[in-house]
Amino acid sequence: MLELLATLGLLSRLLLPALPPASSPTTLHQPPAEVKAVYVTSNMVRHPQFQYLRQLLRDTELNAVVINTKEPWGPRLDDGLRRTVAELKAEGVWTIARHVTFQDDDLAERRPELALKRPDGKLWRDNGGRTWVDPTNRQVWQHNADIARRTMALGFDEINLDYVRFPSDGDTKTISYPSWNKVISKEDSIAGFIAWFRREIKATKPDVILSADVFAYALVEDWDLDIGQRVSKLAPVLDVIAPMAYPSHYYGKNFGYANPAEHPYEVVRQTLELGRPLMVNAPKIIIRPWLQDFDMGAEYTAPMVLAEMKAVKDAGYNDGWMLWNPRNVYTRGALADDKQ
Repeated sequence: MLELLATLGLLSRLLLPALPPASSPTTLHQPPAEVKAVYVTSNMVRHPQFQYLRQLLRDTELNAVVINTKEPWGPRLDDGLRRTVAELKAEGVWTIARHVTFQDDDLAERRPELALKRPDGKLWRDNGGRTWVDPTNRQVWQHNADIARRTMALGFDEINLDYVRFPSDGDTKTISYPSWNKVISKEDSIAGFIAWFRREIKATKPDVILSADVFAYALVEDWDLDIGQRVSKLAPVLDVIAPMAYPSHYYGKNFGYANPAEHPYEVVRQTLELGRPLMVNAPKIIIRPWLQDFDMGAEYTAPMVLAEMKAVKDAGYNDGWMLWNPRNVYTRGALADDKQ
């Protein structure tokens, strides 16, 4: 289990420059019955290569895009992004803002009193060298809500929280937390933050959809993985749960496979089926998994990606999926033509 969490782990500002106000608030349209999305970095959306993805959205069954809007190094919000979101929505594309929550180099370096520390008082870093802020600190909560409001002002339909958890990798036993007193559990701390965040953003835009990424193994066993992500507690305070069901990220011999990455259908289907009982207290929750479209553990060809998509359906989930590739290059052969 610890090896699984370590593998998964590898994989704002309180004073923010103001954006010019939007001329008028954008009315959110309803999400597609099945969201079929691809992930786009904040750099890619500003790069000429983004036109390749725009064409993919026009030509295939894809109907949604997930764009990084808050990176660990700060928010990426500007009028250029506002124009891009408006263009996408005019073409019927569902727009999702990926918001990296508590892994936050920007805030940690500017406000070290809010950051996780090492025993020597220096900033604590995970295995990737990133710094984190305290998931229980109310100033950190407000910081994220402020950025989310600015994100919604650009017209996004959905806020997708990522890294909405405690750290999973690195020397976590030595962390000094400026606010967390360990009296309130990690799982109650994260569920409490999301409930508060939901009230804050829906007070601004009631129809906005709130989703959160969780380690897929949180659907396999009913506990918080020691990072605060207990699905049975998160489901009632979210609209969408997005398990990161990348077969390459499972520990060897999970589900009985020496290399789970070579068995995308079985791994994705069993994960989703095992997670269903954890949602009984949230009958309206949408489960929309992240699926692997990158080579890790195995070469992910079109049949491999299609197998994941079939697994989602066969597990009884019909609300769609999101494809992840950190390079934003997607397997055309896995996508049906002409919005079928």
